[in-house]
Amino acid sequence: MIRQFLRPLLWVRPLRCMVDERLDVRVQGLLPGVRVTLHALLHAEDGDFWEGFGHYVSDDSGTVTVSKDASLGGSYDGVKPMGLLWSMKPIPGSRTGLRLRKKDVQAQADVHISVYKDHLTHGFQEKPPIAAVVAQRWYMAPGVQRVDVTDKGLKGTLFIPPGTTLM
Repeated sequence: MIRQFLRPLLWVRPLRCMVDERLDVRVQGLLPGVRVTLHALLHAEDGDFWEGFGHYVSDDSGTVTVSKDASLGGSYDGVKPMGLLWSMKPIPGSRTGLRLRKKDVQAQADVHISVYKDHLTHGFQEKPPIAAVVAQRWYMAPGVQRVDVTDKGLKGTLFIPPGTTLM
């Protein structure tokens, strides 16, 4: 058997960021020309699981860099730096008609990012990843105040940034 992995390292930066910030995802420590699948899994607040994944081949230095390397298949293809996240769909066997939405914007969303040997399309839960990390995505920045507002039958939410004074 040919050894395909030296000591794989999954590098995700930043590990904590706002949902609209770009993630930098890299896999290092592979041998050149190795087929891997990068997989992102999110357990939504309603109990459903969502996933996005891309198929990659390591470059001459044994590295996959999502921001510059093309996904050859999966839930997206091409050079898509945020493809792991925007291509998320309910995992196979989920209820129909699901929408991914955030109910509690004050709680982070934990995205489990993993690397698997070969190009996989299903069965991620049954296979051990060769590397994994959890990235936190936040909807509300630290210090932002959330105020529920009700006036004359109108309901809304006011988000006040730190340092702001209301008159």
